[in-house]
Amino acid sequence: MNNVTETIRPRHEGYATGCDVLFALFPLAFMAVYLYGPRPALMLGVALLTAFICDFLVALLRHYPHDNTENSSFVYAAIFTLMLPATAPYYMIVVGVAIAVLIGKHIFGGWGSYPFNPAAVGYAVVTISWPEMLFKYPQPFSTLSLFGASDVPLIEASAHTLKNGGVPNIPTLDLILGSYAGPMGTTFCIVIAASAIYLLVRRRITLELPVSFLATCVVISLLMPRITMAARLDVVKYELLSGALLFGSIFLVCNATTAPKNKLARVLYGILCGFLTMMFRYYGAYELGVCFAVLLANAFSGYLDRICSARTLHKKLNGGKQNES
Repeated sequence: MNNVTETIRPRHEGYATGCDVLFALFPLAFMAVYLYGPRPALMLGVALLTAFICDFLVALLRHYPHDNTENSSFVYAAIFTLMLPATAPYYMIVVGVAIAVLIGKHIFGGWGSYPFNPAAVGYAVVTISWPEMLFKYPQPFSTLSLFGASDVPLIEASAHTLKNGGVPNIPTLDLILGSYAGPMGTTFCIVIAASAIYLLVRRRITLELPVSFLATCVVISLLMPRITMAARLDVVKYELLSGALLFGSIFLVCNATTAPKNKLARVLYGILCGFLTMMFRYYGAYELGVCFAVLLANAFSGYLDRICSARTLHKKLNGGKQNES
């Protein structure tokens, strides 16, 4: 009898984090399937398969073995897909995920090396390429065909109403539960809050990022309301609970690779993301401005880390000198 010694390959260092984020995204995917039928599940399947193929091809071209435990591409594919309407064509998913994985991630060296959030990169590309298909949504509980949804009535989202100075006609309970037309996985505020708590408990995100981001959005919406015919608290309600603002605060702003590492820098980064998001919402050409805001803020992430880390070190050195004296 021959003894066969197998070498067990260790899991990638980002495997556990990726699993936790995917677990936090699962309830949102489940809710999308609940509202729109099996089509969102197939869309996510196409996205994950595309991500796997892209990772495999990159490993093949670079002549190194494909690591099945490096699952960050699956995370970005799922985040990207959940920001789409449930009627998005499959070719849009394939193009967006391929852009996110190949250009957003691998062109900069792969896991942990990319300066821009790959999911936001993919979403920005499809936004510019197919805006006429990206910002019209089916009503919840619409019957969607698996392989064709062109016959389903589509409507503008609440973000479009806000952008044009109108007041969305959505009950507060529907806003919280996500039962209104919008991106298929970003409208479920109570589920997003539960996912955020899970990620906080697992220490996959830090509190200062979403809090500073959302606080900045609240302050701007109070001081510079887009809606003049409604109470300011109602304006804040619609700004925070509609669209992809809450989703973006957890799954885009809190990305560990592209966000700063210094605590003060993370606060400033969250404020910058919040300010840019509201400016894109107010003055941008597209309704869902959080992805563009995150990409622009990503460019300043390293700089914020450097200046805040230098400031912290300077304080420590001065404090040490004072103690010696």
